Amino acid sequence: MIYLKKLPIFFILASILMVASCKDSSKESAEAELEDDSSNVELPVNTDSDEALQAFEEGLEYFDEGNSRKARAKFDEALKYDPDFVSAQMYRSYSANSAKDWATNRDKFLALRDKANEAEVMMIDMTEANMKSDLDKELEMSKKMVEKYPKSARAMDNLAVYYNNNDQEEKAREHWKKALELNPDFVPAMASLGSSYLFDSPRDKDQAKKYFERLVKTAPNSPRSHILMGDYYRDQDNLDQALASYEKAASLDPEDDVALAKSGHANSILGNYEEARKNFKDAREASEFGTNLSGEANTYVYEGNSKEALKFLEDGMNSFDSMDIPESNKNIAKYQAAYSAAHIAMHDGNAKKLEEIVNKMKPISKQLVNDANSPVVTANQEAILHYWDAMVLASNKKYKEAMNEAEKIKEAVSSINSPDKLVPYHRAVAVINYHMGNTEQAMEHIKQTEKDYIHDKYWMAKINEKTGNTEEAMKLYEEIAEERFNSVEFALIRDEVNKKVEKNTAS
Repeated sequence: MIYLKKLPIFFILASILMVASCKDSSKESAEAELEDDSSNVELPVNTDSDEALQAFEEGLEYFDEGNSRKARAKFDEALKYDPDFVSAQMYRSYSANSAKDWATNRDKFLALRDKANEAEVMMIDMTEANMKSDLDKELEMSKKMVEKYPKSARAMDNLAVYYNNNDQEEKAREHWKKALELNPDFVPAMASLGSSYLFDSPRDKDQAKKYFERLVKTAPNSPRSHILMGDYYRDQDNLDQALASYEKAASLDPEDDVALAKSGHANSILGNYEEARKNFKDAREASEFGTNLSGEANTYVYEGNSKEALKFLEDGMNSFDSMDIPESNKNIAKYQAAYSAAHIAMHDGNAKKLEEIVNKMKPISKQLVNDANSPVVTANQEAILHYWDAMVLASNKKYKEAMNEAEKIKEAVSSINSPDKLVPYHRAVAVINYHMGNTEQAMEHIKQTEKDYIHDKYWMAKINEKTGNTEEAMKLYEEIAEERFNSVEFALIRDEVNKKVEKNTAS
């Protein structure tokens, strides 16, 4: 999601909570105040270098538009001119491309406290609070920043992101709207509001369209504007228009791998699998490391050939070791491929293959934890591995052992102060109880998972169906059938769900 801007993209898939994150500076330097076109004062940044400031502003524009790769290069450039440029180092950590890259730049940022201005110290305090899972302190500092800089749309956006990351969607939207009142051209708030209304409950597709259209009008030359507009069209099942938006984005920046991959997702939903595979290959060639295999693997799943999908993912994982890219990036790529492969094996009931994949995932996860050097990451990764171990046991019909393994998820995340920390636990217990025939317990736990996550909605439907609540089950299946976003979970269930809906319509 666009509004998860403090969360490097590689952590989103891994379900890792991350950071954001700042005292009066003892350094004597010019304190520059970034200003937008509406003359709204932005958060102050400190640098003596005009070159560093220019590079930072260019990077911030890329970052606001969602292009972390180009933003990262500009933040690196700014830091070459001024290694003590605190805000540049802060945003460099936000735009990291691996766990190690994030941890390295995060620690450099935290080490600059003595050179930070008041706003940056607040961000450092927020980062440290997040790393300690101290949500009260994080919220206190987020509010303090808004009070200190009441004209700053960016400060308001920061508070909105806090609320969003803690499942307070309405408060998040309220504060993004306040950010737009402060600065009507503030791109991050438009993108976040559109994404929130499109993807998160309570959804409002008309509002999503309004903010995406406003975004395109405000930033017509930004590929991300057209990508998000394409996402709206895709949700509306207007796939041809979605493709046109994605192709427009790619024409604005032929090196934008996200735009190319989005075309692949649309073609996957359309059933144009060869075209989709070409889109995904083109995206890999244009990307920084060329390691994202998930979209292409899904095309084989849609075709009903999950064995080919598994082979494609496993061959890809084996090929990463020979690639001339940083080890931490290889690790992220392997994790992503293993995630998709595990879902495929589990859905197919291939217990032997699932266990094999999960065993491969464990050393990858251990290295990710070492690279990230964060207690929150460590706890989440431990919980994820307990989840997959529980699924392996359930796939082997060892339900008592699976339940015991699921209980370890709660232990793993006991130190984390997050409203979503027990979702993997409830998901695991719901699935295990379903297979045991304990539908009442299964329903109790599935209700405590993510209602906007398609696989949890699928299990909710299956549990309702098993209990004889056919009407509610079919309502959920119909919602799933209307999905137009590509994921391994949807690829695995689409054919089954479509058949159920068609059969129910015919009857």
